[in-house]
Amino acid sequence: MTFWTLDRVAQALGAGPRGSQTLAAVSTDTRTAGPDDLFVALAGERYDAHDFLGAAIERGCAALVVSRLPRERFGVPIYHVPDTLTALGSLARYRRRAWAKTVIAIAGSNGKTSTKDLVRSALGSVLEVHATTGNLNNQIGVPLTLLGVPDSADIAVIEMGTNYPGEIPILRSIAEPDLAIVTSIGEEHLEGFHDLAGVLAEEGSVFDAVPLGIVPATEPELVALARRKARHVLTAGLDEGDVHAQSWDVGAGTIRFRNVDVTVPLRGAHNLRNAMLALAAADACGVPPERAAVGIAATPAPAMRSAVTPLGGRGATLINDAYNANPASMRAALDMLAGMGVGRQRVVVLGTMRELGPNSPALHADTARAALAGPFDVVAGIGDLGAALREVAATDERVVTANDVDDLWPCLRPRLQSDAVILIKASRGVRLERLVPYLTDWATT
Repeated sequence: MTFWTLDRVAQALGAGPRGSQTLAAVSTDTRTAGPDDLFVALAGERYDAHDFLGAAIERGCAALVVSRLPRERFGVPIYHVPDTLTALGSLARYRRRAWAKTVIAIAGSNGKTSTKDLVRSALGSVLEVHATTGNLNNQIGVPLTLLGVPDSADIAVIEMGTNYPGEIPILRSIAEPDLAIVTSIGEEHLEGFHDLAGVLAEEGSVFDAVPLGIVPATEPELVALARRKARHVLTAGLDEGDVHAQSWDVGAGTIRFRNVDVTVPLRGAHNLRNAMLALAAADACGVPPERAAVGIAATPAPAMRSAVTPLGGRGATLINDAYNANPASMRAALDMLAGMGVGRQRVVVLGTMRELGPNSPALHADTARAALAGPFDVVAGIGDLGAALREVAATDERVVTANDVDDLWPCLRPRLQSDAVILIKASRGVRLERLVPYLTDWATT
């Protein structure tokens, strides 16, 4: 049955037209809006949907939410609000309360998407799970995810990201989670958060008044903060924590948990730790470990997040971790490569980490040193990472640097051996995946 009516929209927003008229869905995009939708006109730095209200009506939208009243008489109910982004959150909160089932929030500096996928898979072996798709983890994406929860879903798994102080509290107030997981605390968006204490305060705010918090046992400051905020806290880890593994093997990607063997398709020790967070969540939601193990084993690898694929017929392997980067995730990726490809050529290609504030040069230099300290045969860098490598290791014969991908490739290609294991990692804006076509052509010729 259709959920939204004019009455329910007015209740969610606190005012506006009332009536029993039904609305098909809540839409924010005229390209995908459909007949009888409620259209919410969002405004951003580069767009203003108020300019496309006519297009929404042409698509058949039956009501509008605006912060600026249109001059045209569209002949549909209009909800006039101070801020349409806040209104979208209010609609999502109303829907979340009406649905009234379990919501799991996942925040953290690194590993949010991988952990979300692992949690969704672990729970999905028993329950009907509605979860965040793509990068819908901000003040638009979280409401849209909640607005899309079907009545039949047993549980919702909501990823929450942050780019500025105060965003996580806003998202938490919309989603009102029953269980919250913070995957890690690391250097991220330091232009806004300034330091790790700022990151900890922001990410940890997801635990405010939450019935259950799940945190990595290896992060004592995060554990302490969670215990001050959440009503109950579980720690999870490989070797320690309330929920921990009996044994684990990074090379095989396996965990032994409560006498059940769990295969984790996502590579690296950091993803085994994320799997323990997922197993703790599954246990808290009543999913037996043997069923959670079946789900986790089927978890698809997120695109450009530690995705391991063969390259052509040469025997080379690509680790595409180019979706995003900060110092902590860089260290995790380097550790992952260090545990792979023993006896083969190991190649690191790193790019700029963005939004690190005034400490950016020092953090890039630290990352360059970490790469040079690893068992790697070639260490390549572009942008700020290239500059850092030149500064800290100008005479190291393993180092290859350039300003950008197109300039790097002619210098990198002659260094590559047919059995190379190649890691690429940088912040999203660098688009280091532009190197992939070069690598693919090299591996297939």
